Amino acid sequence: MFIKTTRNSKGQGYYHLVESYREDGKVKQRVLLSLGRQEEGKLQQLAAALSKHNETIRAIELSQSIDVKHTYIAGPLLILQRVMEDLGIEKIAKQIASRHDRLGFDLPKTLFTLIASRWVEPVSKLELYEKWIDRFYPVLVDNSVRLHQLYRCLDVMAKHKEDIENFLYREGRDLFSMQTDVVLYDLTTLRFESTREDTDSLRRFGYSKEHRHDCTQVVLGLLTDTEGIPLCFEVHPGNTFEGKTLKGIVDKMKNKFQIRRFIFVADRGLFSSDNLTYIKEQKGEFVVGMRLGKLQKPTDVFYDTKKYKWINDGLAIYETTYKGDRLIITWAKARADKDRKTREEVLEKIRKKLSSKRATAKQFITQKPFKKYILIDGKKPILNQEAIAAEEKKDGFFGIITNVKDMKPEQIVTQYKELWHIEDAFGELKGNLQVRPIFHWTNQRIIGHLTVCFLAYLCQAYLTKKLRQKKIKLQSKAIDENLIRSRALTAPTAIQELASLMVVPVETPSKRIWIRTDIGQNGVELFKTLGMQIPPKILKTEPKM
Repeated sequence: MFIKTTRNSKGQGYYHLVESYREDGKVKQRVLLSLGRQEEGKLQQLAAALSKHNETIRAIELSQSIDVKHTYIAGPLLILQRVMEDLGIEKIAKQIASRHDRLGFDLPKTLFTLIASRWVEPVSKLELYEKWIDRFYPVLVDNSVRLHQLYRCLDVMAKHKEDIENFLYREGRDLFSMQTDVVLYDLTTLRFESTREDTDSLRRFGYSKEHRHDCTQVVLGLLTDTEGIPLCFEVHPGNTFEGKTLKGIVDKMKNKFQIRRFIFVADRGLFSSDNLTYIKEQKGEFVVGMRLGKLQKPTDVFYDTKKYKWINDGLAIYETTYKGDRLIITWAKARADKDRKTREEVLEKIRKKLSSKRATAKQFITQKPFKKYILIDGKKPILNQEAIAAEEKKDGFFGIITNVKDMKPEQIVTQYKELWHIEDAFGELKGNLQVRPIFHWTNQRIIGHLTVCFLAYLCQAYLTKKLRQKKIKLQSKAIDENLIRSRALTAPTAIQELASLMVVPVETPSKRIWIRTDIGQNGVELFKTLGMQIPPKILKTEPKM
């Protein structure tokens, strides 16, 4: 846009505001405004007048020369990049890539993309490739990666699973100063939307904790520390009994992690004489839940709280021995309330069935939850009041068996209660990270997929730990202020909010400028928690190729 002088047939000059434009490959000009006759001093007057509108003119010029076609998800990716650096995931990915000189793709960036997908939109690899990868901030991900390379990345992750776990364990710990380690272990089942068992050795029918007996599954064993930071995992065939999974985990703790003293905390599903004996043989210690019904001769004193030591109004403890080990029996009000509620729900179903004229003994004795509360009077089923009364006496009682000598009973109970961390881990893996259903068909791909999910959860658990340490509170204008003060900011909530932080590439004739959108307060808190500077409005400027 410029001022042009033209003359008529009499030689009189006139000023015009003109702009250039291109049509059919040719540069042409058009008059936007006639500015009057050429006179002395008139040009200076026009310049002064135009200078008042200089900003508007520049904006008009800029709007005609820039191009905005896409926006990209960036918030969670900026956080994930920092977390992967802090934990050493990027470092081990580069080391692994250096051992595979014929990969044909950027392994660290492809792994980053797969983990980012678990955080932002946990979909199948095919859907990631077809719908989502082009929506991620391309400065951080490799959106030119092909579908077969995403699958190839899973293969590499499976091959180096042990290397990754060992590296990450040592990267975050000082083994020379560490004297003891308390580790939490539990198992869950992960389903496939399939009934086939002929493609691999892992997909099998078995007892499903998800109550999906129509699908094949695998059994996932997860080991974490007492703050919920995952240390390693093992994958077992779907028909594996829980108690048979312990040996591999104990061997890994002792031989690969080289822990000087480990205390193994597990739920009652891992209780068996063979398992406890094996841990002792490996010079390990255990804190394991135990059903009091397992005892051959449970005495009345076990259910007499008058003999117990009261820790507070809701918890009492009694200590005895079982086969040479310490047996700590607890009564908890919260557990008693839960036991009572569970039983009443079962009894209500029984009463409803009994009220039917068609009620038969077979309807009850074939269902385990019903069987123990039913008495057959002739051919007619009735409620067994003695059995109900006996169960009521056991409400709230639970056993913990341990060979740890140097902890008080209440400390043992506290260690056992830390198992909620691992239940929380399973909840996040199955919930926000959607580890299942699994769509892969070979052992290698299954393990590779679970390795990616393990790393995604490790990054999330690291964020959770940081937020808890800083005691960051949830910020939101949409909820009551008192509720805000009582609620802690969680990693999934912060990540979800940051998903709205987009990056817009602004194209000028010579440059590409990456500009971010606004960051919500919870997102700001997350950046601060990690010691990161708030990203500038202009993230990156690069010449156009």
